[in-house]
Amino acid sequence: MSALPLFQPRTSRDVADLVAAQPLAWIVSGPAGSLSATPLPVQVECDADGQPLRLLGHFGRSNPQWKAFADDPRATVLLIGPHGYVSPSWFADRSRAPTWNYTTVIFEVDVELRDTAEDADRLLRHLVDDVERGRPGPWAVEEMGPRYLSLREYVVGFHAHIHDTRATFKLGQDERDDVFDDILRGLWNTGQLPLAAWMRRFDNGRGADAIASIEPRAQPLDPEIAGFIDSVIAEGRRLVGGRALGWPALREIVEQVRRPWREGGPVMARTEEIFADTRHGPVRLRIHDPAPGTPKPTLAFLHGGGWAMFSLDTHDRVMRELAARAGVAVVGIDYALSPEVRYPVALEQVVDVVHWLGANGPAYGLDGEQLALGGDSAGGNLSTGAVLKLRDAGEGHRVGAVLSYFAGFSPDASAQSRRRYGTDADMLTAVEVDTFWNYYISRPADRNDPYTHGLLADVDGLPPYFIGVGECDVLTEQNLAMAGKLLAAGNDVRIKVYPGAPHSFIEAVKVSKIARQALEDGAQFLRRVFDHEGACMESLDKSGTCVA
Repeated sequence: MSALPLFQPRTSRDVADLVAAQPLAWIVSGPAGSLSATPLPVQVECDADGQPLRLLGHFGRSNPQWKAFADDPRATVLLIGPHGYVSPSWFADRSRAPTWNYTTVIFEVDVELRDTAEDADRLLRHLVDDVERGRPGPWAVEEMGPRYLSLREYVVGFHAHIHDTRATFKLGQDERDDVFDDILRGLWNTGQLPLAAWMRRFDNGRGADAIASIEPRAQPLDPEIAGFIDSVIAEGRRLVGGRALGWPALREIVEQVRRPWREGGPVMARTEEIFADTRHGPVRLRIHDPAPGTPKPTLAFLHGGGWAMFSLDTHDRVMRELAARAGVAVVGIDYALSPEVRYPVALEQVVDVVHWLGANGPAYGLDGEQLALGGDSAGGNLSTGAVLKLRDAGEGHRVGAVLSYFAGFSPDASAQSRRRYGTDADMLTAVEVDTFWNYYISRPADRNDPYTHGLLADVDGLPPYFIGVGECDVLTEQNLAMAGKLLAAGNDVRIKVYPGAPHSFIEAVKVSKIARQALEDGAQFLRRVFDHEGACMESLDKSGTCVA
């Protein structure tokens, strides 16, 4: 195995990250001619400088290999990470020979057995927490109940103290620039993305042009919205400060970041908060009524935020804008957030609020018979899930329209959309899409539940839809696909794509003509569906606020 300086790790973090990404390793021990080898998952612990100190793991008690460590603690741990064959068919210069790119680490260790119940418990919990983190409905050892205690007796833990590390990252560092680019493009085109990502990590910038040449070109953002996006992203990153924060802390930050952007806009004649009873307990509602005492339809609005953040406050101006522009009462629904509460709780809360508004709305000046559901992003997903649930229960008549902005209709974003509009510089990254879905659903099968994954649903007999889509959004493709699916089923669908608009663009209503137009388009849709003249029609003041 090559150990040339050319193929060495740049920092100790490279080794630690490789173990974290590919934890299954061979534990090899014993004298020549009678070696023992066991594949086991390991975790690495590092010092303050990131240097690997020891590997943590456990043997099954029935495995005889562990007993020999009492007499001879020496062992070799072999780990191979992403690797792959590099075909000359990818090269412009086909005189090149085939090769392999690979990542490997060899640890020479002394194994210290940790054979107490407490050691086994600590090692097992540490491993489970690590490998379950971020999964849909992550499993915990407590779910085994009393069986866990008996299982633990069959485990022998160990700390493998590292005294030598030899890592090889053979990732094209010795190739000509043109050949390196050909390899990188070949890996991308054949779907070997983990190996390609490690090549990019070691390319010192060489591969940027190669990837750019096969990536679809992103359209430029509208300048007014771009200022909003840049401000929100920069302020959020400043407040996070590189820390690993839990959801409560992250929610506080996004509320703070968006506070200036929700200020101003229409002043409601009446704003009131009440609670609706649901099968999951009371749910807070915020009513914005632009003209109390006047009969008008009602829009039940569901804020976005990946089902995990944002609130009635972050979307308060959006709701007031829609109320004023459409002349409808808007009722914001404060549904339960994930990951503390997972699917189907939020969806069932929405369905129950629809029932509650039908029965109790008139007491609060709301017309529960002329009801629309709407929202942005995750709120659009919940709106579609709710009308599907109601239709399947024979209650499709309860909702007369759906107003949906850049909704998540599928957990699957294409590779092209992820690379084009799901980067770290975008408002919604591809990584965030995956994270939000994993924290929302309760189990992997929920990804294919038609009430979460609208593109898999039978959409016959749904109410009229308005679908507002940003051109520069990682979710644009699935919004267009959902519009086509609804149209093919014979539904009444209005769709509009807003040039230069990214995800979340309606939140920029304070500064963006495009955001104001999108909200006005949604208001016109509601007025048409409900044959409702509204309070302010198309009269706008200089700030874009709708005036009666």
